[in-house]
Amino acid sequence: MRPIKMLGLAVVMAMAVMAFIGASAASAHPDTIVLCEEPELLCDNPYPDPTTTVWHAEDPEFHTSVGTIICDESLMELTWLNELDDVILTHVLALTFTGNCKLGGTACTVSTIKLGDTELNHMESLEALEFSLGGTEVNLKCGSLINCTLGGTYSERLHSLNDGMTHLLTEEAQITSIKGFLCPKVIKLDANYLALGEYYIES
Repeated sequence: MRPIKMLGLAVVMAMAVMAFIGASAASAHPDTIVLCEEPELLCDNPYPDPTTTVWHAEDPEFHTSVGTIICDESLMELTWLNELDDVILTHVLALTFTGNCKLGGTACTVSTIKLGDTELNHMESLEALEFSLGGTEVNLKCGSLINCTLGGTYSERLHSLNDGMTHLLTEEAQITSIKGFLCPKVIKLDANYLALGEYYIES
């Protein structure tokens, strides 16, 4: 075989090997998750363990079988046990619903009774699912009739954009535990929490 052809074949083989190595590296941790400082497919710059994040939502809504309860805003604080793993555990340090909460023309209050934990599972680059482990409880009171304790488990989606803006999307998350006086049979939380800071969901 001529030297030029041999050189060409060697180049092609080298490119194929490099492509294979790149593909293997990109899929080296398909099921693990970590909170990263940079948009890296394989995170070389994770945030410290632990890391506390603060989240803000405007106009969170509780959709119920008797109407929709809307508050002005909600704040949530989470501490991440941020080590590369199949699952990341987070502790809910604070959860508030403030401003004017109303069910139609009736004033409501939403107050947190207990704080629990959640776990995060990697879906794909910049995506994760968060599952409530059931320890968080919220009291929902409207007027002199509705006085309910909400708890149980639910799931929500984490999504990071390329600029580091990360949303925690609670999309019609059905509350699985409802206890109290004259409580609606169905209550779903709908809120779009935005992280106050630059974060990336990676593996």
